[in-house]
Amino acid sequence: MLEITRGRVPRIIGESCLAATLSLSAGFAPAIAAATPSSTAMQSPTPTPTAGQEVTDIVLPKLGESDTEGTVVRWLKKPGDAVDADEPVVEVESTKVNIEVVAPASGVLREIVVQEGETAAIGDTLGIIGPKAESS
Repeated sequence: MLEITRGRVPRIIGESCLAATLSLSAGFAPAIAAATPSSTAMQSPTPTPTAGQEVTDIVLPKLGESDTEGTVVRWLKKPGDAVDADEPVVEVESTKVNIEVVAPASGVLREIVVQEGETAAIGDTLGIIGPKAESS
């Protein structure tokens, strides 16, 4: 729904922003476009790694249908250890399941973010995998 106020500045109410913007005269469209957040502004920024600095997060996956968090039971790798893609790196438990979280990429475990005994929410970063060091 579109509401026009005294100052003739349109205000969007509800979810009809796109339809209202398209149906307005050219005089109002720029005001709405400027006041409407873009879809990219709502996304969290993704850092751009520099060459040779690519890292991959080990993320806590969805565990059970109603689980919202999990507790790290045991790390199977320690920082500095090489890991292969799809290799188990950490054991996590929730109220319903116990799982081994696998490495999403090959490389070296650079950092453990969530320590053993600590709890993390679904989607949180548990650890970070970096590239394997070049041999000289």
